[in-house]
Amino acid sequence: MRGALIALLIILAAAVLAGMANLGGAPEGTVPKAGENILAQIVDRSGVTTDLKWFSMDGKIFLEGRRGGGKMSVPIHDLKEVTFGPVSGDDVPADLLLKSGERHQLKLQKGAIFHGDTGYGAYQISAGDVNRIVFRK
Repeated sequence: MRGALIALLIILAAAVLAGMANLGGAPEGTVPKAGENILAQIVDRSGVTTDLKWFSMDGKIFLEGRRGGGKMSVPIHDLKEVTFGPVSGDDVPADLLLKSGERHQLKLQKGAIFHGDTGYGAYQISAGDVNRIVFRK
């Protein structure tokens, strides 16, 4: 009886650990394709520039953040450029320049993930590691 209980516990532990293997880590080789091929150039905080196609934020084609006490979503295809300020706690301030010339500020979650395809591999970066994004059409 005791041997059967130990065997059952080992099997359960192995199943849980196997399920955790897909959590986090590096890009999986595929980029979420949210229906619109958005071209973007990302400059990270170390100055590295990366050109992307199929750009998205958490697999969505809009930027999501807080504006004052509310939440706001801005379609990426309306953006010309986004410049990020210094990370503060869980947030990173973002200055949005729209194609219309208007400017708006949002606070994004520093852990929000931007995705894209470099043409030679999948790319992802958290909002807290981005300095600037320029959108191309």
